[in-house]
Amino acid sequence: GHVVRCNGLPHHMFGKKDPYVIMRVVTADGKDHGEARAPVKKDAGSDPVWERSEATFNFAPVEKGAAIHFVVKDKDLGPDDYIGECALPVDLIPFDVPTEYTLSLGLSRKVTKAGKKTPNGTITVEMQVTMHHHWFG
Repeated sequence: GHVVRCNGLPHHMFGKKDPYVIMRVVTADGKDHGEARAPVKKDAGSDPVWERSEATFNFAPVEKGAAIHFVVKDKDLGPDDYIGECALPVDLIPFDVPTEYTLSLGLSRKVTKAGKKTPNGTITVEMQVTMHHHWFG
């Protein structure tokens, strides 16, 4: 897979956002099966873009029923700020066909003066399932 970009990330009160993405495979029974990271995009603001060379990841093998979880955070001097997260079931990803998915990062925990929660933005990833060399032993 490849993290392509995020769009519409919430604005930071002090300076620009320094977002990064954590990708994890979670099995159908809820166990973590591996983790990868897209690097921090310093001062990237609300719409960071990652080059293929810096944000490509590969999890092998992945069980049926597993999902790829994406967590977007903002790098800070203290604890990093949580922005949002989403998941993509592996069963929805086509075999050997690179496919882009734009996924919602959910709603903010903060409520506006009008009493509404604002979106945390989106993440766009390119995914495909490929044959593992051990499958045909």
